[in-house]
Amino acid sequence: MAQSTSYLESQVLTASPPRLHLMLIEGAMRFGRKAEQELAAGNEGHANEAMVRAIEVVAEMLAGVRHSDSEVNQKLADLYQFLFHTLTSAFVNTDSKKLADVLRILEFERETWKLACERAMTSEKPTPEKTKAMSPPAPHLLTGPVTEGLSIEA
Repeated sequence: MAQSTSYLESQVLTASPPRLHLMLIEGAMRFGRKAEQELAAGNEGHANEAMVRAIEVVAEMLAGVRHSDSEVNQKLADLYQFLFHTLTSAFVNTDSKKLADVLRILEFERETWKLACERAMTSEKPTPEKTKAMSPPAPHLLTGPVTEGLSIEA
């Protein structure tokens, strides 16, 4: 278990902001699917636990886009607020249809963010012109712990 935790920690610490957001979407989907399976099996208690986790992840997604007043962020905030409300209603009413609706939207959102991550990666690849303009890293950057100076903020 400790090995998977340190792997996840490494993934989070080295991920770009779009990749972090994609990880949140995938987490919400994972918990939502778990809730769906548990509801189908008649395990309402386990389904409720998974739905609460999905609600918490969607709340984090919402918090992540509220830092800016841009039009795109506002539209994402509206979408995530809708997902939060619908998931909460699914939880309170044990409504598998609403849960399925949220999962369909999250699936679409995941595909959108996958494309955003791919585009971000290709735009970051160095071209010959960029490589010539780049200077070698300072010697102090090549020593010390890997996590030193890392930030997951955008």
